[in-house]
Amino acid sequence: MKNLLLSAAIGDIAGMPYEFEGRTKRYESVNLLLSTSTYTDDTVCTFACADALLHGIDMAESLRNRGRADFSRGFGGMFARWLLAKEIQPPYNSFGNGSAMRVSAAGFMARSKEECIELATRTALPTHNHPEGIKGAVATALAIYYGMQGKDKDYIRHNVLDEYYPNWSGLTYADIKPGYKFDETCQQTIPAALICFLESRDYVDCLKLAIALGGDADTLAAIAGPMAYAYYREMPEELIKNAKAKLPGWMLEVNEEFDQYVNSVMRSRQVTLREYNGEVRPGFTPNVISSLKADEVFVFGSNLQGYHGGGAARVALSKFCAIWGQGVGLQGQSYAIPTMQGGVETIKPYVDQFIDFAKEHTELFFYVTRIGCGIAGFRDRDIAPLFKDAMSISNVCLPKSFAEIIG
Repeated sequence: MKNLLLSAAIGDIAGMPYEFEGRTKRYESVNLLLSTSTYTDDTVCTFACADALLHGIDMAESLRNRGRADFSRGFGGMFARWLLAKEIQPPYNSFGNGSAMRVSAAGFMARSKEECIELATRTALPTHNHPEGIKGAVATALAIYYGMQGKDKDYIRHNVLDEYYPNWSGLTYADIKPGYKFDETCQQTIPAALICFLESRDYVDCLKLAIALGGDADTLAAIAGPMAYAYYREMPEELIKNAKAKLPGWMLEVNEEFDQYVNSVMRSRQVTLREYNGEVRPGFTPNVISSLKADEVFVFGSNLQGYHGGGAARVALSKFCAIWGQGVGLQGQSYAIPTMQGGVETIKPYVDQFIDFAKEHTELFFYVTRIGCGIAGFRDRDIAPLFKDAMSISNVCLPKSFAEIIG
């Protein structure tokens, strides 16, 4: 995908003429290519946050420097005072929709739900540290992230709109439009933008629905636009060209770098990540495992006596509730496979037993370590073929060395 950040800028530019005296509730009157339109503070902050996440720049410093350099873009009063202070000021507990209109980079670049929440929170904290301000950023970013993951609208509705704004659950565009007014809070902006996306037919339709609510038009479109692009994967070329013609050079550079980064992550995801039971998992067992999600199991090589004194067995004992004296099977968040009782042929029955167990317990996800390849003295090429039947089981994760040997 290209021009990811432009999906927010295009919405901002298209909505700008309709923000104040140009406000409208007539869908048919919305023109996304007015010659008078230009980018506003929404776009400045979006690219400042993306630049910070992309290059490891302090978030507050990036927002302040970019905002001060382009100060005539309609920043809100509190944010403008924050920008003009002699030094970077503490956050001022805002729950304005500014946290959501600048967060799209977090949704596009996140590699997991947890990372999405963390990145979104990071973009909000310099100014919008009120719980509602953070929630608005997180909900917006998750809608984008789930779209990038190929989730359907029912999934996004349930896991974002219903989860974060339950009082809006079940409402339709027709329900909210008649009484909708200009409002700059997260509480009134983000769920409305979500509904515009959820009821849209394509990217253009989403922008027009957002603008025709008759509210904070540019911000509604800047928030809903990236959700729509992540889901539909298409934007009209004329809107892209119009935005590029109106944006400064530094934004175009960040836009290109950001695309390159996200596309490289997406390519690597195809090889190194998988999804199971709604959670993103590694494609291969990590070399070091220090923590597990609630449904994950650490599979380690043991001995029949269950003396978990070294190697992966010791990790299982100290971190994942392995039981001293139990040499086979599930124990806490670990699963023991004996490897020290003889040759490879003596290990195979226990591996087969594990594979059958994994097939039966689809509620769990298993990380198989390089069992038998440490203290037991076997090589990867000795043990890997035992797991051939596990290659087709979606809830079993093997070491990369095993998978490569099995082919």
